[in-house]
This record gives sequence, C-alpha cells and structure tokens, in this order.
Amino acid sequence: MAKKNKKKPDNITPINPAPKKEESKTNTAPKASTSDNQGGGKSKHTMLMFFAIIAFIAMACGFFYASDRSKKDVGEVKPTKTATEVKKEVSLEKESIEAQRILDNILLKKNNWQLKEEEHGLKEVSMPGLSSKVKINQRELNVGIPNTTELAAAGDWIKEKVEAQGLVYLGGESCDYKRWDGYKARIGIKTKAGDGTKNFLTDTIVFFHNSNLIREDKDVKEKKVQAVSTRKYKGKVAILVDDCGQDNSALKNLLDTNLPFSYAILPNKAGSSEALSMIKNKGRVAMLHLPMEAQGNVKEEEVTIHNVDGPKEQAAKTQKLLASLPGVVGVNNHQGSAATSDQYTMEAVLKELKKSGMFFIDSNTSSKSVARDVARSMSVSTARNDMFLDNEADVEYIRKKIYEAFARAERNGSVIAICHSRAATAECWKKYAAEFKASGIEFVSVTNLLY
Repeated sequence: MAKKNKKKPDNITPINPAPKKEESKTNTAPKASTSDNQGGGKSKHTMLMFFAIIAFIAMACGFFYASDRSKKDVGEVKPTKTATEVKKEVSLEKESIEAQRILDNILLKKNNWQLKEEEHGLKEVSMPGLSSKVKINQRELNVGIPNTTELAAAGDWIKEKVEAQGLVYLGGESCDYKRWDGYKARIGIKTKAGDGTKNFLTDTIVFFHNSNLIREDKDVKEKKVQAVSTRKYKGKVAILVDDCGQDNSALKNLLDTNLPFSYAILPNKAGSSEALSMIKNKGRVAMLHLPMEAQGNVKEEEVTIHNVDGPKEQAAKTQKLLASLPGVVGVNNHQGSAATSDQYTMEAVLKELKKSGMFFIDSNTSSKSVARDVARSMSVSTARNDMFLDNEADVEYIRKKIYEAFARAERNGSVIAICHSRAATAECWKKYAAEFKASGIEFVSVTNLLY
C-alpha cells in the first residue's frame, strides 16, 4: 500500500542549521572596527620602508658594479708621483767610452811617454740638480814623462789636445805620486742633463817623471812663469821649515839658499840625526817637530803625545823625543789639532820645555788651539804660525804664497810662515832666492819674533 508523504510542520527549526552561502565578491566588505584600521596602517608603513631599503641597496650595488667595470675598461688610475719621486736611469756609457777612445789616440801618439791604466769601470755618480744616478765609464791613468818635460806643461799640452777634439778639460793641479811630485789632469764630456748641460768626468790622468824615458818632447811647451810684482816690500818674515829628516836632499837645497830659515826635525826618522847635523853646521836654528795627537783617524808617528796619556806619560814622551835630537833649542807641533786644543796636555808638555829653557811655536793646525795662550801664562817664550806656503806641490803656487806672506808682513810688521822640506818647495826657494832677497823683506829666524 502506497505510503503517504507527510508534510513537515512549518514551525519546526532544525537542530543544526546549514551554513549560509558566501556572498558575491562584488558585495561590499563589512567595515572593520577602529582598532583594526590602526594596525593595518602600521603594517603598510613597515612594508614601504622595507621596499625602500631594498631599492637603495640595489642602486648602490649597481653603481659599484658600473664603477668597477669602468676601471677595468680604462685601466686603474694610480696616484701621480712628484718630480723628486720619479727617478730615471741615465746612462752615458757609450759616450764615455767614445771619449776615452779619443783620449787614447791622443796619448798614444806620444811614443816617448809611458801609459799605465790603474783603474777603470762603469760607475754610478750623482750630479747636483739631477734626481737620478748617472752611469758612466771612468778611468785613472798614470803617465810617465821625461824629466826634461815640466809636469804642469804636460797638463797644458793635454788640455789643448782634448779641447781640440771636443772633450772638456775639467782642471789640473799638482799632486803627489808615490811620494814623488805629480800633476793631475781631469778630462770629461759635456752633455745635456736636467735643465741644461753638465760636465761629467771620464778620465783622471796623473803625470809623473820617469827617468828611464830619455827622448825629449819637442811639442810640449814650457809652462809660462806667472808674473809677480817686483815692487819693494817692508817687514820681517820668519820661515819655519817642517818635516826635516825625511828628504835631506830637499833640505840641502833649502840650506844652500843661505836664507836664515829655522828648521823643525821629525824624530825617529832615518835621516833625523843627519838633518840635525846639516842644520847645525849651517848655523841655523834647529827645533824638534813634536808629534802630537790630531783630530780624526790620522796616521801617527811611532811616539805621539796623546790627550789620554796623562801628565806623567806626556812629560816622559816629551823628554824622550827631546833627547833623541840633542842640541835643539825649541819645539813646534807636528799635526796636533787635538792636543794643542787641550789645556792639560799643553801644560804637561810646556812644563818640560820650561825646564830646558826652550820656546814653543804653535803650528796653528786648529782654530781651537790654546797652545800659545797656555805658554804665555806659564812664561814660556812662544809665537804662532800665520800661514802655510806649500799646500800644493807646485813651484809657481808656492812662489805666489811667498809674496802673499811679504804683503802680510808689510801690513802687520812681521809674519811667521811654515813650509816643508819637500822637492817642489826647495826648488821654488832655490830658483827664486835672488828675487826674494831683492824684495826688500827682512828674513829673520823665528827666535827674533818670540814674545
């Protein structure tokens, strides 16, 4: 039997009602409360700040990348160095070797000269005004010439020859060559350097006399004698000859001038005793040339007065050296720039001289010397050297200095001048002795000028 549909009553509510369907998206969203609106604003602000920071970082990275690529493309720019920091290597090796070839051709034409190369090689030299070192080949040559050729005349000859070939003569002066007289000439080249041109040394030549060479030079002219005033002078000049006992042939020539020189003898030399006899036989004043301590690292005599010796040892050394030359009447210092500047050393030495009644001449090797003042305070007869005459071993140089001494004597009334027992000095005094005697100057012994 068919079932009948029963109608549900309208007023019955289901225990679990079904959920409502979602409204269309086009529907207006329900309004949020006031507190919800504030929280959303803060969140939006934070997000904006975050994106801004990200954007800034991205821009910075892009700029750095672009800059790095730019450096790689054009090359990294390095800091510019100043002019003093920039140093270039300058080489004159080829030019100097060519100059030496020219000089060799000149010297080798003299078949009566003897050439010897002492030293050569590439060197680095500094020049004023140049920030860099200059590489240049340099040599030292020793050239023996006949005794009949004047040393300075050989220098004049080479000057004329090298200048004719475009080289530069840098100068010449007298010098010593293995204890003999010599003449040093310097040759070089001129080249552009820095802001202008400069001279560079390539060769140093030392001329000396070789007695084995007998063929005379016909193309080397004698050096012209420098003209000296022949006017008459007034005043007294005392000449003190140092270093006697080393070259007694020079001493003999000096004694033969018959000028009243005084002579200071070095002790403990092979010729010391002979020199003393020669001087006394001529009736000249003989003195002890007392070795005393010098400033710096200087070669000293076997027995030397040192500041550190103490007064007893200083006195003993002085007595010993005086006894080695019996008959001397006075003393002057050999070297002694340190000793004569020390009051206590001078007191010890002068005390011994006073016992023997001797005088002391201050050689004046130091501007700080107290020797003369200490001697005067101790009542020891004394005086001081005014000038040296032969700092260069050249006859004409010495002659000029002698006339300077004459002029000073005329101004001051008197002069004490020191020269040495050496070949060039003796040659000058002997060659011009008559001229000096006719000058009007009164030559006296140092004992005449003591005070």
